Amino acid sequence: MAKCGSWRKTGLWFAALAALLWLPRAAWADDLAQRVVIVYNAEDPDSKSLADYYAQKRGVPTNQICEISAHVEDTISRREFNEKVRDPIWQFLTHGGFLQQEPRSVMDPVLGRIPSLATVNSRVSYLVLMYGMPLRIDKDPDLRENPSNGTKPELRRDEASVESELATLPTTGLPISGPLRNPFFGSTSAQFGPPLNREMLLVGRLDGPDAQTVRRMIDDALTAEHYGLHGRAYFDAQGTHDPGYVVGDDWMRNAWHAFQQAGYECDFDERPETFAEDYPMTDAAIYAGWYSERVVGPFRRPDFRFQTGAVAYHLHSSSGAAVRTRTAFWVGPLLAKGAVATMGNVYEPYLLYTPHIDMFFKRLLAGAPFLEAAYYCEPVLSWQTTFEGDPLYRPFAASLDEQIQRLEADHKPEVEWAYLRKINLLIVQDGRTEAEELCHAKAGELHSAVLYEKLGDLLHGAHRETEAIEAYGNADEKPVDVYHDIRVATKMAAAYVAHKEPAQALAIYERLADAYQSHHNVVEFYQRAHELALALSNETKAKALQAKIDRLQPASQQEKK
Repeated sequence: MAKCGSWRKTGLWFAALAALLWLPRAAWADDLAQRVVIVYNAEDPDSKSLADYYAQKRGVPTNQICEISAHVEDTISRREFNEKVRDPIWQFLTHGGFLQQEPRSVMDPVLGRIPSLATVNSRVSYLVLMYGMPLRIDKDPDLRENPSNGTKPELRRDEASVESELATLPTTGLPISGPLRNPFFGSTSAQFGPPLNREMLLVGRLDGPDAQTVRRMIDDALTAEHYGLHGRAYFDAQGTHDPGYVVGDDWMRNAWHAFQQAGYECDFDERPETFAEDYPMTDAAIYAGWYSERVVGPFRRPDFRFQTGAVAYHLHSSSGAAVRTRTAFWVGPLLAKGAVATMGNVYEPYLLYTPHIDMFFKRLLAGAPFLEAAYYCEPVLSWQTTFEGDPLYRPFAASLDEQIQRLEADHKPEVEWAYLRKINLLIVQDGRTEAEELCHAKAGELHSAVLYEKLGDLLHGAHRETEAIEAYGNADEKPVDVYHDIRVATKMAAAYVAHKEPAQALAIYERLADAYQSHHNVVEFYQRAHELALALSNETKAKALQAKIDRLQPASQQEKK
């Protein structure tokens, strides 16, 4: 990820977003579908059926489905984009009365006054590019433009994502080379619509590794919209101190704080390495991290699966260079693992011209649709970002109490996660006693490992170790998987140490090390056990544990000791 320009922190939009958290959105939610145009590619056999399916699920009128015919390729030329994608969509919008345009003239410093068109009325705000559409526009070797004054040489490029280029469709006569200012970026508007939709459109895509994944994304978005987005949130910063890149960590940290305030259980890691493959990531509803070119970490595990409705994002220069893949880059693999929405870059964007992910999540938490939040956080148009997911997806449209009512009425097990958020919100509001009481009651009532683990955390934090150990024992009575077992068991070991029962903690670490020999933390488990054996003056045990460490630890690490 290259850096470009300078960065100044500002708190102005934080205040605006705080106000948005309380804006009622039900009044305008029903008319979102009336402002959507779906575009499908007739050359892909699955594109039309998916367009029809999405229109039926979202209530988009059938006369708002546009057909184009373009090569089914990730990368197309500027000429093919103009002739096969942009122009047919423009004709559909103008001939159908979705965009009303009138002639005007603009002054060019070189060419003088040239004719143009101005959009005076727009009935559309969202363009949905359905599976099978081209992804990115290649560099045009024949393009000759005089760069605007002050445009940095590295930005004088005409490559772009298809949707970011189409976002400027209502405005003609714009330069092709370089990024254009996004007028909606950081806007204080409660929602996207007039008059902004006379300047730009919100353009995204329902795309992914295969047609089945796209259909699942549509269904999962509707499910999560009704019942809520439940699970844990994970944020992976770099711990960088480089002035040109520290802003990326700031975005991750701000997003982490936002989800903490929203009541989520959050993990925040700022080590230089990305999350390891065996990192105990479970129940992931939210993920944001950086910086690896290829998908790594827990997402490579065969059994890893995001929660229903999950939103995931990895910041990298080429994270969205391909979409129809389960293994390359990031966008495709994240969707293949169950996420319903993500973003990426089709070419080098430069850091400050990528989505400001903290702004995105704050807007999403405020109840905004996915694509509105995405463009709200993107500083520029006609650039490199691709947006994958149901544009109308609003995981926070319903209040937490509404979610609980629906989950309980339909006997959904995810209600334990909704109560976990409610408990965390009580803690945020300084209601720890009430939070503990609710957690204790619901853990027992629902027989919830999730809530028993939280109860153990609360009791351990209050130095009530005997009760905490009991709660952790209930949480780990029937481990869901190895990662759940490791997380809860290590918490229980910490409680035993705090309660001055190191022998019990030693037994836990020995059990974990013996049970999970292939886990990347197995050496650490033995090392913890070894430390406890020394603390107990059990030299025989310590010697046996050290022998196991020596067998497992790479020779290079042993030489450093």
